[in-house]
Amino acid sequence: MQAITAALLALLGGASAFVSVPHTAITRYESRSALSMGLSPTLAKTFPRDFTKIPTGTDYGTGVDAQLNKEDEASRIAYLEQSLAETLKKVSQVKERPVFTTALIAGDCVILDAIAKAGLLDKIDVIFIDTFFLFPESLEFIEELEQHYGFKAKRYHAADVATQEEFYEKYGEDYWMEDIDQYDLKCKVEPLQRALRETNTDAWINGRRRDHGAERAALPVWEGTKVNPLAFWSFEDCWTYLRKHNVPYHPLHDVGFSSLGDMQSTRKVPLEKWFTYGGERSGRFEGLKNKDGSLKTECGIHTEIKT
Repeated sequence: MQAITAALLALLGGASAFVSVPHTAITRYESRSALSMGLSPTLAKTFPRDFTKIPTGTDYGTGVDAQLNKEDEASRIAYLEQSLAETLKKVSQVKERPVFTTALIAGDCVILDAIAKAGLLDKIDVIFIDTFFLFPESLEFIEELEQHYGFKAKRYHAADVATQEEFYEKYGEDYWMEDIDQYDLKCKVEPLQRALRETNTDAWINGRRRDHGAERAALPVWEGTKVNPLAFWSFEDCWTYLRKHNVPYHPLHDVGFSSLGDMQSTRKVPLEKWFTYGGERSGRFEGLKNKDGSLKTECGIHTEIKT
């Protein structure tokens, strides 16, 4: 892993540009918020979750303005919750083999919590793609969620190896630097294609939203066999929901990562930028380019896989 870290630092401009938080670097204390989420006390010591570290976007004002703005927010979130629950129930009614792919980001945590609350975890398979370049915290978090909600995700990775160690032995720790398109295909696109094929799904539930950026600005909820139940939510809406229901979220959000992906393509985002248009994903793929020289904004999962 040292070689990976060195390469990442060189690519992203040094330690100030890229911060991977080792487990021992996270403050070890038993977070009240983590315990009240119903998480394992042991995991809570390593992965404290503290909503006070998450920014808020709305300027509520003071006095009557603050009261009315918060009432409006509560009404909007209640409507969005109801709409989300109805969409998920409708998926399970009109589709035969729905699946939900999670990258463990905030919106995905909203969807998973809503699926659980609707009693649909036995009807909607949860798919998790391990690229072998994820943050260690991501791998522990998926296990934490499985324990918390009582489900088992279907895990997929590169087809021709069984473990991360085998992948590094066969392709090297810098494979993503040698051919980023081939890396995306082998580690992300093909595993998901295989997952969708093996489940024979007719409804792929995912967490894309319009406010992710221009490529997604016109997303509908129903998109062929893709279902985007959060299409009209904002990033702030997601965090309002997570706070309201005390939902477990990825531990690295607390240290400044607004979105999570591979270690080499994920950077911290200033808190003041989190809730701006496209701000959530502004730390993803920064400094990376496609083979044609254009700026990289997608990994291929949603651009190469047609449904």
